[in-house]
Amino acid sequence: MNIDELSERAAALEAQVAALTKKLDEREQDYREAIQERDLLRAAFDAMPVGVGIIGVDDKLLIANAAMYAVLGNFANCSDSLPSYVTLLPDGVTKALPERDPIRRALHGEPVEEMESVLQSTDSYEQMKWIVQSTQPIHDAMGNIQGCVLITRDITEHKELVRELDAVVVATVEEKRQLIEKLEAGVRELSTPIIEVWDDVLALPVIGSVDERRGAEMMSRVLDEVVRRGVRCVIIDWTGVERMDGQSAQHLLDLVRSVELVGAECILTGIRPAVATALLNLDVRFEHLRLLRNVKFGLRYCLGRLQPAATKSKNQTKSGRSSPSSTH
Repeated sequence: MNIDELSERAAALEAQVAALTKKLDEREQDYREAIQERDLLRAAFDAMPVGVGIIGVDDKLLIANAAMYAVLGNFANCSDSLPSYVTLLPDGVTKALPERDPIRRALHGEPVEEMESVLQSTDSYEQMKWIVQSTQPIHDAMGNIQGCVLITRDITEHKELVRELDAVVVATVEEKRQLIEKLEAGVRELSTPIIEVWDDVLALPVIGSVDERRGAEMMSRVLDEVVRRGVRCVIIDWTGVERMDGQSAQHLLDLVRSVELVGAECILTGIRPAVATALLNLDVRFEHLRLLRNVKFGLRYCLGRLQPAATKSKNQTKSGRSSPSSTH
């Protein structure tokens, strides 16, 4: 082989070496780019706010991000992935059955969306963690299941916030209920004001219509006061009543009879002409009722009724004091 042939061969080899070097540089560049892309994807994977993991068909964890480990801890075998937790239903009491497991269902081809569970620590039953999980099967080109994707979100903070809000709402509703009850009690007292106008004399001014509920309230309060105070006269003033119907008239008569049954006398005052006409049309009998023009006349009548009793009691007291001296 002469020098020219050797030169040509050397040149060819140099060209091959240059081509191989270029390819090697290109592959090295591709490798560096792949490493950068992998690191970037891994960083993005770990930066995701939800836990993401890839599980193989053998139930082994292939890859998981930082959020997944933060939620579920370090685990490798998903069939026994949470040795320090017991999985419960959303009620936080009932233990979840194995067939409910979202990974198992996904590996059998069943996607799972937003399944809520509670993880209860085996070290402390008071330590609980609420999670929401979704799974999706992974298929190869032939449609065979190669594994599944598991997404897990920790919603414990959200649950605690909802619980606090519920407590606030319940407390607010209870406060409103108590306020409404106080207001209703105040309205009832205002609608049935019982006034002690004199010793042994009560007055009940009636304003507006009297329905069944108000009639029962009036009767209950008046009878309680009559019995508690031991009064002898009750003045029921109807100056504030502009209209009268059969129901209201019946409540009036029942109130009068009830007061008389507990030992007090009932006097009606202030009946307006329109109300009087309505009572006549309703055929209400007044023979047994004491009717007077207004409260002033009613009070005057009551004082007249009470005066003889007071005088008699006073005379009896004097007689009792003087009786011992008369025996000597």
